[in-house]
Amino acid sequence: MTKHDPHALVKMADQIAKNIPDRAHVAKATGAHIKSFWAPSMITTLSEYAHKHPEEVSADVRGALAQLAQ
Repeated sequence: MTKHDPHALVKMADQIAKNIPDRAHVAKATGAHIKSFWAPSMITTLSEYAHKHPEEVSADVRGALAQLAQ
């Protein structure tokens, strides 16, 4: 399994969220983008990091991860 830098993943996920034009559905759209384009290992690393350090992950990205967990 590839080791991913969680800080880089947080930054990438934040950039995705910031570029979603429909702010009312940013979590859903961010989650869909991550699911479509990220490797499962990247999602797992980001999810684990967000669980341990929620204060370092934006609300939009936490919402996206919640969408992915459903």
